[in-house]
Amino acid sequence: MPTRWYPIEEADDSLFATASLHHARSVEVPYSAEETWAALTGDEVSSWTKGMKRLTWTSPRPFGVGTTREIELGGGFLLRERFYRWEEGRRKTFCAVETTRPIFRRLVEDYVVEPTETGSRFSWRWAADLNPPYSFFKGTLDRLAFAPTGRSHIDGLATHLAATRR
Repeated sequence: MPTRWYPIEEADDSLFATASLHHARSVEVPYSAEETWAALTGDEVSSWTKGMKRLTWTSPRPFGVGTTREIELGGGFLLRERFYRWEEGRRKTFCAVETTRPIFRRLVEDYVVEPTETGSRFSWRWAADLNPPYSFFKGTLDRLAFAPTGRSHIDGLATHLAATRR
């Protein structure tokens, strides 16, 4: 049976100010900005992010504005994303464009990598609006799924980088 895809409304940075759900986290890691960026644009992101089973880049390298990827989350839930900002080595921002479950009305995610005196800082923002009936359960969905996935994505980066340097 073919997979059914549900469209997600295109969004941009304005969603960070208006979304009903949002998260922001930063982590400082003792690795260069180049190493941190490479980890965030590599193929292994799903290896340290809770709930993410697979990440597939669907655009060829080198990546840039318009790059696409597909994420598989638990339970066969798929999400397609398109990058509307790509500042190589520093910043990338995407919006979700399709999903196999009609949960999201709009979704954006922003990654910023900055050098520090002792390594680099990775800052992450995520914002979304949900479709009914999921919007009625946004607090529960956020607590049980969205927030833990975001925390594991950010907090797992340092562990992943340490493991790849051995």
